[in-house]
Amino acid sequence: MYARWISFAAGLGLMLAPLVLGYGAAAPILHDVAMGVLVCVATLAALEWPLARLVLAAPAAWLLLAGRGSADPAAAAVERSAGVLLLVLAAVPSARFAPPAR
Repeated sequence: MYARWISFAAGLGLMLAPLVLGYGAAAPILHDVAMGVLVCVATLAALEWPLARLVLAAPAAWLLLAGRGSADPAAAAVERSAGVLLLVLAAVPSARFAPPAR
């Protein structure tokens, strides 16, 4: 469960990085905000359906690839670090709470 909330925080970090780091162009801003929203939505889905965590591997791989081609060094660093973190967290299984015994 903690891995999902850390993934959600990584999505929020992607959305807030352009504000904090001051990206120079509009394209990296839009890319990171869109990817942050996608990661947050996928993480909320993974909280309900534990196998949906595997869906987070797709945006993680995309962030790793996009970070290599980014012209803005701050955006590249944020995208690569978020991609690695999300890829690792996608491999961590979620524990569902058992219903209370009667």
